[in-house]
Amino acid sequence: MIKDLVASFEKAKQQFPTIVQDTYKLKEGLYVRLNPYQSWDEQFSEIKRNHLIIRAKEDEPTRVDLLQWFKQRDYWSSTLDSNKSVDGKKQVHSCHPFALFMKRDVFLEEKIGNKYSLSANIDRFLMATQANQIKDNWERLLPGKKKHTDALLFFGQSAYAPALDYLDSPERLQGIERVAAWYADYVGPLVNWVKGLAFKNYIKLFFSLDDPAASTPQACERLYGYEYDLYVIPKIYNSNDYNQLVDEQLVGLPSNDMTMNSKKPFMEHTTMCIQAPDRVPLQQALLAKEATEWLASSKPKYRMNKLGYETGFVPGTNRSNLEGALHIYMDGTYNELHSFENVPFPTSVSVEVDWMNFLQLRREGKDQSKDDERELIYYDPIRHVEVLQKEISSRFFRGRMHQEFLFQTPDVKTKEFTGVMLALFLQSRQGFHDWFTKGTSISLRGQFAKVTLRLIEEQLKFTELSRMYVLADTMNLRLSIDKMFHEGGVSMAGRVLNILSTLREKLAAEEVAECQSDEEFYVLAGQLARYLLSLSEAGNKTGSIYEPFLRSRNSSQLKRQVSDSYMLYKHKIRFEFRKFNTAMSIVMSYELEQEQIGDMYELLLAGLFAENLFYEKSDKDKGERTDG
Repeated sequence: MIKDLVASFEKAKQQFPTIVQDTYKLKEGLYVRLNPYQSWDEQFSEIKRNHLIIRAKEDEPTRVDLLQWFKQRDYWSSTLDSNKSVDGKKQVHSCHPFALFMKRDVFLEEKIGNKYSLSANIDRFLMATQANQIKDNWERLLPGKKKHTDALLFFGQSAYAPALDYLDSPERLQGIERVAAWYADYVGPLVNWVKGLAFKNYIKLFFSLDDPAASTPQACERLYGYEYDLYVIPKIYNSNDYNQLVDEQLVGLPSNDMTMNSKKPFMEHTTMCIQAPDRVPLQQALLAKEATEWLASSKPKYRMNKLGYETGFVPGTNRSNLEGALHIYMDGTYNELHSFENVPFPTSVSVEVDWMNFLQLRREGKDQSKDDERELIYYDPIRHVEVLQKEISSRFFRGRMHQEFLFQTPDVKTKEFTGVMLALFLQSRQGFHDWFTKGTSISLRGQFAKVTLRLIEEQLKFTELSRMYVLADTMNLRLSIDKMFHEGGVSMAGRVLNILSTLREKLAAEEVAECQSDEEFYVLAGQLARYLLSLSEAGNKTGSIYEPFLRSRNSSQLKRQVSDSYMLYKHKIRFEFRKFNTAMSIVMSYELEQEQIGDMYELLLAGLFAENLFYEKSDKDKGERTDG
């Protein structure tokens, strides 16, 4: 994944060489600049000008020059990870002798069960930075059994030759000796001073080597860069065991995307001549490391970031809608990529959902001067993807499909977000994610109707009947989106609307009426179920009272449920209620072409949620309706 970023990142780095350092952030802790050529007493008077305390959730200090000095050297002094520490005991976290990073409790020897003194930790760390130790690390870069001279000759012709020449220079040897002597003489007073400061996490000491009498100008910056190269090159690959020379170029197993340790043996190709699943050149591995560092420091964690091919890595530019983008989601704990997608088409998302009232729902109107005045509902169209995601999240998933839902698993909560709803969430979240973030609904279309119908049915079980209108609105949204997905074809939305209009005419007509199709039968059966059970006087009614109807496997069982409910509440229905009598006659006398409910289940639910025809007011119905 990471190596796919390299091409775009390399272009940005050519334009902005310090792109990584410019966005680099310091960790929480105490940062101290020391001069190895001065005693503690000599530089103590200026110590306020040479230290910073970084605290979490606080703005960076305003001392810009000192802050930048620390940022640059902190970057050049940090190890890649704890498994590639210079210090074998992992007590010191810096990577070269001119910087010392330690946890506060370890530095102050306050850690419970600490096995090593401060002086022992420093001595062991300085020994690990000796030239022979570093040469051994560089030797392991080359495949096979090579000698020091082989590795140094090979890399002596590369861009790293100045760093390798510096490795054995008197300048480095004298610098390490000077630093070791300073620790031996003055670490005690330094510790006493540190104990009086309030800070958390790390203490980081940096030695400034810009001594006019001993070094050339800017020696400190140059030497820190050399030291970082000497450390990072031998450790850039996941494991040097898989390194190879191809056309006089070193390639190896990348460190960012994969690992082949004992916990993941399946990554190794055991039946092929090539063991490693992937190998990249050294320069590409370094660029991949820097690209990851840039992402970690400049982009929000736990968010899907879109980086344009040409503009995504360039500071201060906006991504063009004409270019493709890399979609990257980073974990904030270990700065690892949890998701990566190369989207080669414009990803500016626009939606046009016309939320229609296919169920012909009505609400109380503003003008209540007339008895039972109710108006048809008109929904606002949805034109923004943020609004669409919010509506779908709240109506289908009880607010669980928010923010970066693709990487989250909601908790099950009784009578609010059931195990069935969780399973449907996990089944469909990739499709919804593609729609919301990429503007493509291809992966969602095939499952949208089935998943959302099941979600509505599941919510119906614990929804109070007084709030049935919420699920009815949800059903309208579902039908509207489904119609949009089936543009140019026959959608369920159009069928429902036509059936309701036809049934309204049939129930209002004087002549004998009958069903013309199975579709009309199931919609009307849902209407009857809703009306009959509305006559119940039970308290705290929820949608679970409809379960006997919804569990019917065929039309015979459904007719029996309608008949049983009628027998239970017939004392509340007037004999002259012609519209109801006509509906009962139509349903009970109709012989279905297809006995099993199957695909007609959706129409049964639509009839249940739609504006109930038996409560619609008309001149012919006056005096016939009940108070139900």
